Amino acid sequence: MPLPINRTLVLPPGFLCLPNQPTRLCTVIASGVAVTVYDRRQCLGGVGHFSHPKRMGGVSTPDFAAPALVGLIRMFTKAGSDLRHLETYLYGGADNPAAPGFSGCRGMQNLQVGREILGKLGVRIAGSDVGGRFARKLVFYTGTGESMLAKVTDIEVDDWYPPPVSLASVWD
Repeated sequence: MPLPINRTLVLPPGFLCLPNQPTRLCTVIASGVAVTVYDRRQCLGGVGHFSHPKRMGGVSTPDFAAPALVGLIRMFTKAGSDLRHLETYLYGGADNPAAPGFSGCRGMQNLQVGREILGKLGVRIAGSDVGGRFARKLVFYTGTGESMLAKVTDIEVDDWYPPPVSLASVWD
């Protein structure tokens, strides 16, 4: 029997979320990559959403692939998850040359780096819906690991190639 969902959270790029109760997590993904992780043994799920493949200027936030993925997996292991029981999916990594800020296949670079990092962490990728020219809207149910995905063309222009999130802007 599915667990009741008591809340919905919208997760912008540059953030991680591993709720302690069943939650509906929603995000819009374009050139960035959203990674859903689900531990079937604990019925525990979370999402990380990064927009940039490599850190810039010494900044280390979840807006970049390595801090996002290492941070998300660390959250699971601290919650008692065993890496062997994690089910991981990748979404996004699209590229839109017509969008302002297009920067030479950032979507594909995000995917490549994300896959490399998950491999180094020993986390198996169970599936993906990636690439192409369409953005995606994702709804992930943390208590069941189920997701709904829609490929879309109508998103905010700034969602395609957002600048890195600064910690100052988050706390202001």
